[in-house]
Amino acid sequence: GFTCAAAKEVEEERFQELAKVMKKKNVKLGEDQLNCLVKMVTLHGIPKDLDCYPKDLLLFLSPSDYAATGSCRQYFANVGKANLDLLQRESTQRKQLLLEALACLRIPGTQVTEENAEVLGRLVCDLGGEYITGSGGNLLKQLSQCDSFLPDQREAIRSIISSGNTTFGPPAAWSAFTLNELSGLIPVFDHSILQQIPKNALTVWLKNFAHDSPLSREELATVVEELLPTRHKRADGCPSGKQITDAVLEDDMMPLGYSPGELRACLKNVSLENHLSQILTYPFSVQQLAVLKEHLDETYPDGYPESLLYRLGSLLPFITPEDVSKWKITSADTLAALLRNEPPDDEASAIIKRYVDLGNPLNVTALNAIGTRYVCLLNETELNAIDSNSLKLTSLNPSACSERTKEILYAKAKSAFSDQQRSPAYYELIEPYLGGAPAADLKALSKDNVNMNISTFMKLRKDSLMSLTPLEVEGLLGIHLGDLNKWQKTSPIREWVQRQKQSELDKLHVGLTGGTQEGYINIVTPKFQSPSSASLGTMAMTFLPTVLLSFLMMWVFS
Repeated sequence: GFTCAAAKEVEEERFQELAKVMKKKNVKLGEDQLNCLVKMVTLHGIPKDLDCYPKDLLLFLSPSDYAATGSCRQYFANVGKANLDLLQRESTQRKQLLLEALACLRIPGTQVTEENAEVLGRLVCDLGGEYITGSGGNLLKQLSQCDSFLPDQREAIRSIISSGNTTFGPPAAWSAFTLNELSGLIPVFDHSILQQIPKNALTVWLKNFAHDSPLSREELATVVEELLPTRHKRADGCPSGKQITDAVLEDDMMPLGYSPGELRACLKNVSLENHLSQILTYPFSVQQLAVLKEHLDETYPDGYPESLLYRLGSLLPFITPEDVSKWKITSADTLAALLRNEPPDDEASAIIKRYVDLGNPLNVTALNAIGTRYVCLLNETELNAIDSNSLKLTSLNPSACSERTKEILYAKAKSAFSDQQRSPAYYELIEPYLGGAPAADLKALSKDNVNMNISTFMKLRKDSLMSLTPLEVEGLLGIHLGDLNKWQKTSPIREWVQRQKQSELDKLHVGLTGGTQEGYINIVTPKFQSPSSASLGTMAMTFLPTVLLSFLMMWVFS
């Protein structure tokens, strides 16, 4: 893939050509890659043909940058089609984009027309609840494409839907086709809305449209729950005509046919082993899933066989540490199958511990299964048991882990990639582990023109970062050096700046301020002070001219 570390090898014109090819081939790039790409593409000015570049690139530019290509309206129409999730939901950059879009479209209040909503595209997903309420139903079409909502947005959507004052009418009048148009909003609907929708419409939608909806199994299950009897009577036996046959087990609408009590009664003497993977993709309600788990517990009182562990899927949230302690996890493939379902951390930790306690190695397959999501759960003993060479074939990023975890994994990664140390690929391999790197290694890297991105820089070991000189930081950041200015008020960059001579910072030409002035020194207050010198110690913490400081020190100790 495209890497910023390779930027030094490519001329600007070639970079621009590369970016245009990426658009034609619809190459998906990450935030760091785009951040680098935009800097290289605009190195000597903004191109006048920005429409020829990937739309996602526009997220890192502004309407004024786009002026030579087209209007701000055209700019935001393109941004609305870009992958906004490349920017964090609540980030300053993303908020600024929305503010500029509203200004461009001249939306002074909170009412957005359907036409403007069309231009905003995915930016509609960032509009607050007041805009959703103020715009009536104008935003529902775009909102149904959003992946998630904030609490105030959810409340506003429910309010608009409940009012019935939209082109879709009140929920009581909806059909399966209406539900299909609004399917992306179904997870927002609460019980009061769902119960108004005709059950026939819900059933028809589930049977005919749900397969193509963006909803997860869990979200579909909330609809199923609305269609089940509200009182779950414990059935004396399996009702006539509800016997669970192979045909029933192969019907993905099976959950609609059984209340939890009926499911419990009808599962007696039924083996699920051959159908478990399949039926756990069905939209069973929480109560129905609990019945399925109960059935498995009764079938396998001494613990599930390993062949079944691969297929637990949506039952994993019901698994307890006691259940895990009975499992025979004998292969990394089983571990991978269990973790693929992304169980919560406490459960994942129990699964990993069980795997290791049974004497299994943390090999490549196991490490790939653990991945970045769970690597921080490993304790020191488990980390030390990792064979360094395994890191050559796995992809971990321990930047969110404890300092000790990062240090251990960095040492192992450095050993694993030592044969690549003189290769341009070395930096890309070692970069995820740099949060555990000692200062000496960072100083060495600074001579290799690696173009470290600012997010990696800010996650470096604090003691290592503080020992870097401005020249070394310049060597590390390369084309990203200017980002220091943007983040200079944020820790740990703020502390690093304060430790540097301002004259040295000025040589970087990126507008850093707050360094030590010439002729001033920074006095650290002694750890233990006598009461009489406490107030003077406080004074000494500030920057004082050398002459005045000498006078004060003589006075204190005379």
